[in-house]
Amino acid sequence: MSANKDDQEKSNESLKRFCQQIPKIELHAHLNGSLSRQTLTKLYKTKHPVETEKCEIFHIEKCKSLTEIFEVFSFAYSVTTTPEAIYTATYDTIREFHDDNVIYLELRSTPRAENGMTKKEYILAILRAIESCKMEGLIITVKLLISVNRKQGFKAAKENIHLAIEMSKEYENIVGIDLSGDPTKGDAFIELLSQARKAGLRIAAHCAEVANEVETMDILKFKPERLGHGTCIHPSTNGTEKLYQALLDSKIPVELCLTSNVKCKTVMTYDEHHFKYLNDSKHPICICTDDKGVFDTTLSKELQLAAKYFNLNNEDLVTLMKSTVDYTFATDIEKNNLLEIINRFDTTRGEITE
Repeated sequence: MSANKDDQEKSNESLKRFCQQIPKIELHAHLNGSLSRQTLTKLYKTKHPVETEKCEIFHIEKCKSLTEIFEVFSFAYSVTTTPEAIYTATYDTIREFHDDNVIYLELRSTPRAENGMTKKEYILAILRAIESCKMEGLIITVKLLISVNRKQGFKAAKENIHLAIEMSKEYENIVGIDLSGDPTKGDAFIELLSQARKAGLRIAAHCAEVANEVETMDILKFKPERLGHGTCIHPSTNGTEKLYQALLDSKIPVELCLTSNVKCKTVMTYDEHHFKYLNDSKHPICICTDDKGVFDTTLSKELQLAAKYFNLNNEDLVTLMKSTVDYTFATDIEKNNLLEIINRFDTTRGEITE
């Protein structure tokens, strides 16, 4: 092995270790897409105890388009059809993020009513798992965004938002609404999102995953608290100068999911990712996983990719985590606590000091 190659491997290993040790903030994680193979297998065996064949989990590499990606979730949905399964899925996911040194997590999920389970019971199961992890003393703050799925239409979106508004009055962990789902179906439900905002909920909106100048401009004018992806906004990524300038003027933080975008093929390579343009423009950004189970990633891995492809050093990564705290839907007290933890992280030793 050459000296240069040896030095490179040591550097890569050092970066990997550093990214794992940083106290991290995750703001874009879909519950069902975050389920690990271990959790999916466990849930499958619980639902099908008499079957002896090994459950086959979909390989993301088979997908050839964004539309096909949304079909991957069908397996996770098929094994999360009871409150008990939702509880297990949430509990395992929180623990896995915790094991990756994530200290603040915003989960998002579209409540489902099926097999006798109501949408409220679905949400309560998630909240119960969040409380269990808290009672066990895990150092991770978890919040919930109720998702509305474009493809399900206006009626379902209205039902989910009204349920979120009512339940947020009793459960402080419910902090916002996530506009998500197949971007080629349905619309942005701006009127309903406005109702949620008036009720005190914050909005994270998937935006410009596909080229759609009219809708993207409508969402930017609405000014959600955060944007998901924002892929087709910069002219170099199938957007326009007009859209990009509108985004920069808005100062809306963008949730960037590198592996997700590349594997979904909405961005061809990491080098071409719009992280570069937004970072160079000093626009508010945060690094997220999107669906860590589906895309076989972790937040640590996403930070490694950002460092590798966009020349970020250790201090840059820590600064990125600190700025991300500002974009959370946490309380001011919680934000101060998160910043205190990150500020105690010794970048030289790679650990939190007392």
